Amino acid sequence: MDNTIIEHLACLEVNKCILQPPFHLLSDVQWNDKGLSFDGDITLFSNKIKKDDFLGTIPLQIKGTTLNKKLSKKYSIKHSVQKDDLEVYYRNGSGVLYIVVTINPNTYAAQAFYKILAPLDLKHLLIKFDHEKKQSSNLSFKKLRKGALESICKQFVKVVEKQPSKYIDASSDKEFSEYKVDYIQPNEDTFNLFEDRAYIYGIENGLEIPVTTGKLYEIRGIINEKVILENEILEINYEVRDREDAVNITIENSLVLEICKKTSKAKIHLSKVKSLVSYQKSLKIIKYLRDYDEIPLRKFDLKAKLGKTGDFKDVEQDISIYEELIKIFNKIGINEDYIFSENEDISKLFDSLFSIFKDKEYNLLTDDESEFYENVIHTINLSDYAKVMLLFNREKNEFIDFFSDEALNTITGLIPKEDIENKKTENANSDYWKVSIYSTLQIKAMQKSANYKFETIKRSFSDKYHDIKAPYTINVALEYIKYFDGVNDHEYLDFANNLVQRYLHEYPEDTIAKINWYQIKVRKGDGLSEKDEEDILDILEKSEREKEKGISFACELLLGNKSKAKRLFKSLGSKDQDEIKKFPIYNLL
Repeated sequence: MDNTIIEHLACLEVNKCILQPPFHLLSDVQWNDKGLSFDGDITLFSNKIKKDDFLGTIPLQIKGTTLNKKLSKKYSIKHSVQKDDLEVYYRNGSGVLYIVVTINPNTYAAQAFYKILAPLDLKHLLIKFDHEKKQSSNLSFKKLRKGALESICKQFVKVVEKQPSKYIDASSDKEFSEYKVDYIQPNEDTFNLFEDRAYIYGIENGLEIPVTTGKLYEIRGIINEKVILENEILEINYEVRDREDAVNITIENSLVLEICKKTSKAKIHLSKVKSLVSYQKSLKIIKYLRDYDEIPLRKFDLKAKLGKTGDFKDVEQDISIYEELIKIFNKIGINEDYIFSENEDISKLFDSLFSIFKDKEYNLLTDDESEFYENVIHTINLSDYAKVMLLFNREKNEFIDFFSDEALNTITGLIPKEDIENKKTENANSDYWKVSIYSTLQIKAMQKSANYKFETIKRSFSDKYHDIKAPYTINVALEYIKYFDGVNDHEYLDFANNLVQRYLHEYPEDTIAKINWYQIKVRKGDGLSEKDEEDILDILEKSEREKEKGISFACELLLGNKSKAKRLFKSLGSKDQDEIKKFPIYNLL
């Protein structure tokens, strides 16, 4: 077929697409292709064809080609475009609506396909051509459906208006703190997130600056869902990664399902145990998938089938083993979602747990059984990476969680009063202070235990278990202030504040308690009131009279006089300096 005829038939088809009701488009298609790189344009109107309703002009490039295949089910085609044409389109600054019309040489049936090439599209293609050292490339063109051209033209005008070439060139090396992603969606049924390119704009002072184009590689989402599995309700957390050809679902950070979109077949991978509860949930998902050939996640509707089910024939037995392990964890106070170390020997650890806590083979813990039974509190290394602090109940011959209410109600902390040697009585309440069972333990040491629970520690300092009048209360508060300085977790500072406030309620004039209260206020950023500063000045004057340089040092720091505090510190002997460094007040220097 003669090229001139092909081009004329192509232009005729484009004009048919333009002349569709409600007739908001006006054709200026050039029949003889004499333009530099354009073949005319389309004028767009909002209502009637008059100046007041003018919306914009859309530059056209029309290419005709012959094709023998039927196109009824073909939604896109590939067609070659030239670099030198793209350069002209970009320099023109208005983009181009590129239309390819296929002509059947036997029936002369025509079908138009289109591609919007906005300035950002053109810039991206030119950079790609330069990088690949090419002069032409095949691009994908979408099928132009009857009556859809007006919507496409409106999208074209809207997009091009937001992409002045001078802004694109100016923003090529610029970084923005905020970006916006836009898609063209004139035909939602042919729109594909993974195939269509997006326009990326940088946001500056509320303005959208055109930057580049991008293609979506993956959609990620984290979902929490309650799932019913054989009359059991489980709360499942999973991450979905949706790609063009496959969907990856990571369930409870343990089970990975890779599902092919074309075949619906699933590849399954069960990772190393990260936590007991997540692994058990994953096993139950596998069992359901094995038995029913579907994923029980209702928020993400996707059918899947396991290629081989033989690998999971004993999954019920595995589920039972994890149920036993969770019972052991609950008994010794480890949360069932405790995360194991990546280097943990899981099989060895689980064997130890069953031997010690189910079979009660306590001989594995010590070479001296008599010494073992004499001790009440035990620190047990479950492995090189996990340890627990437990209380041994001799009557029941079993361990209980040291950080539990059961432990608080089983043993009592007692610290002798200062004059106990001279005034022993038959009443323990008179000779000893009742204190929290955690009073003498270092917070850092306790926190290394897998069963550590700060809420229990806080509860142990309530009036039921701890006499707030005990002088050791302030020592504990100092320990937690110092720990706060290392971790910056206000939960610990609030706890120290609670202890100091309660202690001051009993001893309102205690100097050390006051200093600790004031340094807590400084750390919390509350600031010191005028009354607070007056009180600190009174303490300072008294300490200077009594030559208590450590107290003076603390007061100067609280008042913000760091220079004076440094001078006082330097005037102290090395022994006194080392002693002050042990206290959290030094951290304010």
